[in-house]
Amino acid sequence: MALKRPAIATLVLALVGFLAALQLAHTHAQLRQTIVPGCDVNSTISCSVVLSSEYAYVFGIPIAWLALLAYLAFAGAALLVWRTPSAQRRRQVAGGLFIAAVASFAFSAYLAIVSVFVLNAICPFCTVLYVVNLGLLVATARLASTAQGVRREQQTWQARARLAGVGAAVALVLLGGTLAWKVGAAIDTLTPAEVCERDPDFCEKYQAMPIASVDLPGGHVKGSAAPKVTIVEFSDFECGHCQKAYASLKEVLPRFGKDVQVRFHHYPLDSACNPDIPAGRGHRYACLAAMASECAGEQDKFWPYHDLLFDSQPEFDRDSLLAYADQVGLDRARFTACLESDAARAAVARDVAAAQRLKIESTPTVFFNGRTFRGAPTATMLGYAIQLERAR
Repeated sequence: MALKRPAIATLVLALVGFLAALQLAHTHAQLRQTIVPGCDVNSTISCSVVLSSEYAYVFGIPIAWLALLAYLAFAGAALLVWRTPSAQRRRQVAGGLFIAAVASFAFSAYLAIVSVFVLNAICPFCTVLYVVNLGLLVATARLASTAQGVRREQQTWQARARLAGVGAAVALVLLGGTLAWKVGAAIDTLTPAEVCERDPDFCEKYQAMPIASVDLPGGHVKGSAAPKVTIVEFSDFECGHCQKAYASLKEVLPRFGKDVQVRFHHYPLDSACNPDIPAGRGHRYACLAAMASECAGEQDKFWPYHDLLFDSQPEFDRDSLLAYADQVGLDRARFTACLESDAARAAVARDVAAAQRLKIESTPTVFFNGRTFRGAPTATMLGYAIQLERAR
């Protein structure tokens, strides 16, 4: 039967999509407990960044859950086209399958563009779904053409290619509308009620996060001397997620001016200075980079050196750290002497001890007026958290 191959192809793709969506739904359910990185390969390939964003929902429902239903429907419809004896029913269902595949492909294109250009992260299982939806577009186009029983396949394929092009155009329009909406409604003008209306899931999770006492010694401070919101960050210069948090802070903080103060503390995931990390495990140069930043702070250049370290990640061998010292205008002899002394190591050890008292286990861990946020907040999440705290 001519329908068999495209029907089986559609069925197999739908089952692959269902399995990938099931894994996404499982990961998403884990993230609902707290915002903790998961399903991550490195700072760019990260499920946690994508799944914890506002784009992972449609009308408050996780997209992964909707995808499960969609792929089941694709599989059931493919079986119906293959097995039904009614030619009219085959044509109707096959045509509907193709239209659904166009819509799925358009939505996948939109999500892929958002992932790469807005969130700057790629979710592996999401990528599987993008590929599956492209395959479904091809398979259902073939299935619909075969079900029609016409021989002028070139004309049929041209018509379906035009429809696929319309789907891609719709995806671009959706992306443009989303970006316009984000720009048009600046985060720093939202009330807490508007924040919770826009992203109720984030609001619920954020308000349920525990509050800790973070009046800590040491650290490096920038921002307002009388802030409404104090952000205490425990970070690791060699950590990819910490780099994302740094980028988010850099983007968002200028919007809030004198209302926010940031306090930076070290928690290197490196056994050389952190007893919580097993020997030989963790980041190779994290402790050395933390000590180098303390030596830059000794010459009142902590923040320029801090920024340069994150911008240069992960080049943190000793020669690179000395080169960065030159770039920010440090006295090299004084910097080298500091790096070889115990003072910088003691400062890092003090921060690590404070992190242990707070039961910090991963980086970044960020406190908003003491409210504990684990993981790398996106710029949007960061803005929401500041707005919620600023209004208290």
